Amino acid sequence: MLPSLALLPAIAGLLPSVSAAALSSNAQKIEDRAITPLACLFFGDIVSPWWLNRCKQHLDMVVIDLRSAEEYAVSHIPGSISAPFEPISAWSQMGPGDLLLELPEYNDLAAFLGSIGVGNSPSTATKIVLVNGVGVPAFPQAAGPRVALTLKFAGLSTGRVAILDGGFPAWTSESLPSTTEVPVPVPKTFISSPDRSFLVDINYVASKINKNRQGIFILDGRDQAVYNGSVLEEWAQRPGHIPSAKNLPTQKVWNPDGSFKSTFELLALLRQQIGYGASRSYGEIIVSCGVGGYASGLYWVLTRMLGFDNVKFFDGSAQQWSNEGYPMEL
Repeated sequence: MLPSLALLPAIAGLLPSVSAAALSSNAQKIEDRAITPLACLFFGDIVSPWWLNRCKQHLDMVVIDLRSAEEYAVSHIPGSISAPFEPISAWSQMGPGDLLLELPEYNDLAAFLGSIGVGNSPSTATKIVLVNGVGVPAFPQAAGPRVALTLKFAGLSTGRVAILDGGFPAWTSESLPSTTEVPVPVPKTFISSPDRSFLVDINYVASKINKNRQGIFILDGRDQAVYNGSVLEEWAQRPGHIPSAKNLPTQKVWNPDGSFKSTFELLALLRQQIGYGASRSYGEIIVSCGVGGYASGLYWVLTRMLGFDNVKFFDGSAQQWSNEGYPMEL
């Protein structure tokens, strides 16, 4: 057992050649080394700045900064890799009919992940922490869940991807070290296969309209004014929402500082919209939004924070639904 730090001055008196300050410093370093590995075993879906600062050097981990290249150049977490989340990037592409934020080609995504040091072979199982920005509207916050969903599509198993709670602003608010140095990633082998089990297409969604009484809900993550048709987003041809869809604006899942609300608060928000018609193991929830960004936030909250099993993701969202002539409800 390590001696109490309070006893160090007395011990130092018996060892005149070693100062009390030096003993205190060395003991603290020993305590840190003893505690750190245990703390780092708890790799949650949401990690704190303190945890990331303490643990990033102890695990096979890649920290990915999703902010713009310009923001990254100004300041970033030491060792983090810049991979901005943008409409056309490693994380997303334009789909048929000019659909925005569609999932990338799997082979391209796998090659990119390997190039930035993400291993997924029998001998390596890299963990990933995603760092997003914070803004109003909450598009920067949605980047974390969207990339997490893309990594699920890439075949990364549950429990290997986390989001830094509060993003980079939370890191700086804790006065943790930052840098302008750009690390050189060590490429690894990424071997997997795409996971499409959670993805649904427009025909599937159309078959689930007006089935709330059967425990099947379509959940729209857009702001209320867009949902009810008062505001028309630029990428949708017609106002309104998918018939029978409920509205849970994704912006409500975050606190003003960009951190996630508590699971108690999140569950209360969900119950306000769907009651108890669907539970963690009963029924089905299909998440949608404008082009797939905010829907990713709902998917993350439902599956990773609230533990719902049967959640599906409609990537085409309102853009595809409205542009292809499907019925809209105001």
